[in-house]
Amino acid sequence: MSQATLDKIDQVRAFNRFYTRQIGILDECFLGEPFSLPEIRVLFEVAKDSRTTATSLADYLRMDPGYVSRIITKLLEQELLQRSPDLDDRRRKQLTLTPLGEKQLQGLDQLSRDYLAQLLKPLSSDQQSELISAMTRIQQLLENDQQQSVLIRPLKLGDLGTVINRHAVLYASEYGWDQSFETTVLEVLSAFASHYDERRERGWVAEVDGQFAGSIFAVKEDEHTARLRALLVEPRFRGLMIGRRLIEQCVDFCRQCGYKKITLWTCAELTQARKLYTKTGFTCTRAWKERQFGTEITSESWDMEL
Repeated sequence: MSQATLDKIDQVRAFNRFYTRQIGILDECFLGEPFSLPEIRVLFEVAKDSRTTATSLADYLRMDPGYVSRIITKLLEQELLQRSPDLDDRRRKQLTLTPLGEKQLQGLDQLSRDYLAQLLKPLSSDQQSELISAMTRIQQLLENDQQQSVLIRPLKLGDLGTVINRHAVLYASEYGWDQSFETTVLEVLSAFASHYDERRERGWVAEVDGQFAGSIFAVKEDEHTARLRALLVEPRFRGLMIGRRLIEQCVDFCRQCGYKKITLWTCAELTQARKLYTKTGFTCTRAWKERQFGTEITSESWDMEL
């Protein structure tokens, strides 16, 4: 191994030591709570996927299966997790959060947000953006090295339930939106399924190495206009250009169908989605303040002429 390579390895190790100390993950009780970081991470991953198993957790987190099993046992004893048979394979045991586990995770999530807010506070807005860009670039480089396989495919049986679940869980976790958002997504996708026009409507799911990674829908608004619905990209797969690929898939389909325009709803708080819409040719045509999903938001209508 050359000296140049050794120097680079030393620099990576130095960064790792700095970063782990900076965000406090070396503490026995992370965030001042009686949980280690691996225990909190297990709770978080179970909340993200209603079909999680001990095996899939160990594989995804790259942790020793025996260690994961001990963590799960502890969380089961504390009544934060529960096991139930997989309806598709009774031999598999799915892990889900109990109501107590959901409450505990919500508290931990808020503590984490508060801690990181304090960490970012001394930095200017430009410095914060620079930091986030650097983090995103690190993620992109390392994920590309892993050669993750991204697949954009049409909907199949069972996908609608997954899309509704992931919207509800992620928007509650990332933006604090209440259950009315889940109801809205349920109504939108129920209408899509009930009145589906296979010639002029379509839904797609993104997968990364077989795992659900995102979704998007093209729904008929009128004879000349399509509406983009339910764009979602899973946090752990952001940085793989999945959002852009989903939007481009939707736009290409709408062009083939002969639509003249695509419209969509978003809000000012969804900054990453807005960047994607701008990059793919959408423009904001209207904005208004309103109370939705348990909070005050700035709703926006965006359009693209085809």
